[in-house]
Amino acid sequence: MASPAHKHMRHIGTLAVIGVIGALGVRYVLSRAEQAARRPARAVDWEQARRIAQLVSQSDQAPLIDRTGRSLQYAAMVRQSEPLIAEYMGAQLPAPISRVYVVDRREWLEANVASFGAVFDPIEELYSDATARHGALGALFGEINGRIVGTQLGALLGYLARRVLGQYDLSLLSPDPEQRGALYFVEPNIAMVQRQLGLGDADFRLWITLHETTHVFQFEAFPWVRPYFNQLLREFLSQVSDQLTSLSGGMIGLLERIAAREPIDRHWIEMMLTPQQRQIFDRIQALMSIVEGYSNHTMNAIGTRLLPEYQQIEERIKVRQLRRPVIEELFNRVTGMDLKLAQYQQGEAFFNAVVAARGRAYANRVWERAENLPTMAEIRDPQRWLSRMDA
Repeated sequence: MASPAHKHMRHIGTLAVIGVIGALGVRYVLSRAEQAARRPARAVDWEQARRIAQLVSQSDQAPLIDRTGRSLQYAAMVRQSEPLIAEYMGAQLPAPISRVYVVDRREWLEANVASFGAVFDPIEELYSDATARHGALGALFGEINGRIVGTQLGALLGYLARRVLGQYDLSLLSPDPEQRGALYFVEPNIAMVQRQLGLGDADFRLWITLHETTHVFQFEAFPWVRPYFNQLLREFLSQVSDQLTSLSGGMIGLLERIAAREPIDRHWIEMMLTPQQRQIFDRIQALMSIVEGYSNHTMNAIGTRLLPEYQQIEERIKVRQLRRPVIEELFNRVTGMDLKLAQYQQGEAFFNAVVAARGRAYANRVWERAENLPTMAEIRDPQRWLSRMDA
């Protein structure tokens, strides 16, 4: 048995070791802080986002087979869709759609990392300035926060890369106002869903093409839509930038809003927003509900008379959605993806109701000007929009 003196010496030795480790830890933190102070902090660590996204996407397990053949197929389907959608919407594109790309998951990720980076650019300088004002430790914590956000965003993008079938990339906040959007078809995912649901090759791909091509018309046939969306985004980012002038103020405001016991029907993302941000967010939600809902409505209206397998596609897609695993439902809730899914449902229900009540031409008045857009309250109650338009 060790003597009391020996125990005492052992405790002193242990404390000494802890002290050395602590001192090394402090030196490491200060060293990292000095390094961080020498480079600007970024709101998002994009390299971290890219690494995590590629890992989560499992892109190596989903190769793109016959890129050339599929590219010709989708290009032909886009050409087939254009006159059908033009007739349904009563609108014409300024030029035929030319930017059609068949991609794998990795390529889709690269395109979207670039798009997200362009959206975040306006706040990067402000974020860097805000962290720099707090000295070396502020710069270090800014760098850590950027890495955390990069990890979160990378996980979200990686998850989406495994699920997305098609996408219209409208080049948000592009410095070139004439820049046209691009259509992406993530063929490995489309092929996987087609096999899983036992659907026909051509009908399923044309069904997707109709939806995505409608997006092109929404943003390119009506000159006000894209600038309006960009303005909403700039207003929202401006509000976020104001919060960055005080890193602590944003957290205090959040705690105050949580303490105020927000209505339980609000999404957690909405609770994070200031009242001013929430007003802009509601307008963005309304626009996106109309954009996504109208695309679904148009896809279904045209698909009903065009696709022999239309009813089968609809039924099997709905069954697939109802059978989402619990973990996927939780992920959607945590990431806010459930808000996007609601956009499809609410917007489509709005247009179905308006067309049933007044016809297609009346419903298309939505696209005449920004003032004709319904609010979220009107989307949930189409009669309110009809009454306003009739007045």
